[in-house]
Amino acid sequence: MKRLFLILFLLPFISGCWDKVEIEQRAFVTSIGIDVNQGQEEKDKLTVTYQYPNINAIGKNAGVGSPNYLLTANSSSVFQAGRQFVSREPFPFHYKHLKVIILGEDLLKEESLLRAVLDELNRDTKVNKRVRIIAADRTAKEIMEASFNKEQRTEGTIYATVRDNTKTGSFTSKSLADLITDFDISGVTLVPKISLDEQNNFVISGGAILKDYKFLGWIDASENKIINLINGNMIVDTLDVIYEGHLISFVITETTTNRNIKFDHEIKANIDVLVEGYLQGYVLSDKNTVGDNETVLSMERTLEEEIMKVVNRTLIHLKDIKADLLGIGEHISKFHPKKWEKIEDQWDEVFADAKININVDVKMRRIGLTK
Repeated sequence: MKRLFLILFLLPFISGCWDKVEIEQRAFVTSIGIDVNQGQEEKDKLTVTYQYPNINAIGKNAGVGSPNYLLTANSSSVFQAGRQFVSREPFPFHYKHLKVIILGEDLLKEESLLRAVLDELNRDTKVNKRVRIIAADRTAKEIMEASFNKEQRTEGTIYATVRDNTKTGSFTSKSLADLITDFDISGVTLVPKISLDEQNNFVISGGAILKDYKFLGWIDASENKIINLINGNMIVDTLDVIYEGHLISFVITETTTNRNIKFDHEIKANIDVLVEGYLQGYVLSDKNTVGDNETVLSMERTLEEEIMKVVNRTLIHLKDIKADLLGIGEHISKFHPKKWEKIEDQWDEVFADAKININVDVKMRRIGLTK
């Protein structure tokens, strides 16, 4: 009897799911492309493109129709553009499943506008801060239109490609949280570059260098690999080099980096990189064998020489644009804080003038089943 009275007493306080919205009545935005509105008015400086899946076209009982929708609007901000569709689309936009944000090349080159866009994205509570940021070498809208009809995954094939870089070092996966952290700590960051090939398929390779929200330029896949190699971000990748007239493929399985910074009249940074892996491909014949230690050592030296060629090119490039993507400044701030306090404000010039010596040591741990 007491239980019955308790239930009757609590009934008025049980509200139920009065604000429930069915899943098919939500528009789950998975990708956003942001460009500069070239025909801009005073306020609407952005062109924002949204992509979201057609929930009714997914699953066993899927209906007919496109698996995705693509909508574009000119607006003063990213989320203001989304609000414009309230009167044109039957369902509201939801951003908790947002996977990818593509920044158009024109936006990258507008420092103040880029800063405003990233600040809005970082402040908004609706956006998952692990959303992946990608830089386009054209408009973001072009990239999204090119991949639109080829999307067969709810999360998007672009996100499936760029969500991590454990399979390749040709780009560096970057989330919104990573981006903001890089700006706060070192002021410089590297964002994956997306482009279109001759068949109008997207390619993610290389990256865009941003420093204090300013676009400094592009790097290619080889330079991106070296930066990942030095920073220990390369998990598995393959290096192809010519050895005595034949192609050999070396699979990198592990990298270890040791930084040693010395202070005298100038900064001297020694970076030792140990690269470990195994031989994956080599032309087999009576003359081409890798059964003896001398051949293995010779192959290792060839790999080191080829890596150092790209290392030197990358180092010249980074010093020329004064972008410390090698973690030297971060190392000094952690392990030599008093020194860092003295040079922090002049770090750009100090980095450009610093003597940086990078040594690469390749160890071929396995040669496969055949000699």
